[in-house]
Amino acid sequence: MNLFSEVYGCYYQVVSSILNKALTGGISPQEMAAITAQAGFAESCLFILPKLYAKEWHFLEQTSENSYASRLSNAPECPLTLLQKRWLKSLLSDERIRLFLTEEALLQAQTAFAEVEPLWTPEQFYYYDRFENGDNFSTIEYQENFRTVLEAVRSQTVISFHYRSAKGKQTQRICLPLKIEYSSKNNRFRLLALPIVWAKNWFRWQYPTDKKRYLDHFNLANIANISFPNIQLQSPPPLSPEALIQQSYDAEPVHLLITNRRNALDRAMLHFANYDKDTTQIDGETWECVIYYDSAMETELLIEILSFGPVVKVTAPQHFVDLIKERLAKQMQFIRAQSDSL
Repeated sequence: MNLFSEVYGCYYQVVSSILNKALTGGISPQEMAAITAQAGFAESCLFILPKLYAKEWHFLEQTSENSYASRLSNAPECPLTLLQKRWLKSLLSDERIRLFLTEEALLQAQTAFAEVEPLWTPEQFYYYDRFENGDNFSTIEYQENFRTVLEAVRSQTVISFHYRSAKGKQTQRICLPLKIEYSSKNNRFRLLALPIVWAKNWFRWQYPTDKKRYLDHFNLANIANISFPNIQLQSPPPLSPEALIQQSYDAEPVHLLITNRRNALDRAMLHFANYDKDTTQIDGETWECVIYYDSAMETELLIEILSFGPVVKVTAPQHFVDLIKERLAKQMQFIRAQSDSL
């Protein structure tokens, strides 16, 4: 998490924005204060602006009572450091990178970093808590489907596709894509979408009858023949994509207490990045994180929480606490059985 914390950090970005503005016609103190307040921290104005005014950082020259100009001939640049290049070279070796980059863009990046040693290679990682039958990200069909669905999510465009269920049954589905999620446990991508059905001579949004299932979940690997149907809907989407996703959670949120030892807080924020959550500080070393989720993801969330060990404690709901105790009891039984067999 702290790999690039001191490279082109907050103060660098603030001063860079000020100099860019000053390079194109000058900048006023009020504009500098606004840029600093927007891009910096609460106290940044007290630290950055006096150094610029007093010429301790000799980047600006006062041209009038209320205007400053940049002393630089060109806009500030951010050349990549060797550490950043090595990190990017490592990302290029991840098989999932082809989902986000075209072959042309990938070739350009590989050529640019040809002489750079990666920070790590995929062979250096062993995933002890991941299923081996994940998605095949290397096929052209999967990559094209992923990019098509991603573009539909961004543009909020209705799509139609054939979907193969876990039992092998194929159906035609029409939906509004809302979000793509990645499951680290299953090593798969899944689509969250609002289903659309034909009823009473209209295409309309399918609302849940039992209020337990608002959205559909589709494994990306089981989607094929994507198209953009020209259909007229009876009404616009009932809510924004964010609100639809939030209303779809049918499980009581899990409350975690995170003790910030061994960088646990940063690791938890990264690990649970795909969940909607609220995080508040309890004291100097303790944070509470409330995670909202769908019951279909309960086992996966349970395993993810257990992977943090004693630095994370589940306080609510009681149902989830009981699941934690049950899983730990089974692990203890397994360990005892293994010890007795030796």
